[in-house]
Amino acid sequence: MSRPVYVFGAGALGSLLGALLSRAAPVELLARPDHAAAIRRQGGVRVSMTRPGIYPVQVRESVGTLPEAALVLMTVKAFDLESALQALAPRLDASHLVVVLQNGLGIRSLAERVLGRSVVRAVTFMAASQEAPGRVAFNAAGKTYLPANGEVLELWRRSDMPAVQVDDIETYVWRKLAINAVINPLSALLHVTNGELAPLQRVAERLVQELAEVARREGQSLEARETVAKVLSSMQQTSLNCSSMLQDVRAGRRTEIDWINGAIVRLAQKHALAVPAHTQLLDLVRFVERNVRSHARGSRVLS
Repeated sequence: MSRPVYVFGAGALGSLLGALLSRAAPVELLARPDHAAAIRRQGGVRVSMTRPGIYPVQVRESVGTLPEAALVLMTVKAFDLESALQALAPRLDASHLVVVLQNGLGIRSLAERVLGRSVVRAVTFMAASQEAPGRVAFNAAGKTYLPANGEVLELWRRSDMPAVQVDDIETYVWRKLAINAVINPLSALLHVTNGELAPLQRVAERLVQELAEVARREGQSLEARETVAKVLSSMQQTSLNCSSMLQDVRAGRRTEIDWINGAIVRLAQKHALAVPAHTQLLDLVRFVERNVRSHARGSRVLS
């Protein structure tokens, strides 16, 4: 008998994961009111592109009581994780298993500090975008990497999602950081899909070289040439996808830039390293984010 799945944060990725996992376990999503209403109205999450269809899930708009023995997927943005965990903590008991999937560094340590218990740190390369309330596009069926936890791995595989068990999850945290630190800010600044970034190989190389040196100082082996190849491959494999950062900029939402390039800049400062390419991207995305959000607030006031 599978654990029930409770998805805390039904954005694009959370909604997609909940939809696909519903083939192997009962799923409940915590969603915004408009998203929840659309899901109820159409009888589930509507998925387009890869594996299209309507996937039946339960949905709620407040945290409430967790299902007993639930596998809790934390899919909120990195900057909302701490407050989400604080809301979740009083509702957890020994039967629950928490899985964190956020972009960036320090996610597992943050979650374990707030919850006072161990969590499963997973890294996924699946790509999704929200088309409308209740509707998500499944843009790339990338692998999910998990530490030694056969229960979560088995649930992923029974849902027909590629999953790999790894000994050192931090290696994959840094690999995804490298991909995110190139694709996300560049796509958000240039307003292009991932695949349209392919001609910017020299920019990618410079960003990866800076990151590789930071990783080395942090005791992580990140070979620059191999990592550049993975970044370019990710651009190709997710060529039609709009990065989550571009989606956030277009919607006037806060981005995860401080958890991605910002984390790299902070670690570089700790080691007295210069990372001018990452610093420039951090400054530019922060500038765009402030302007877009300011204009969005101004438009609401005027209307």
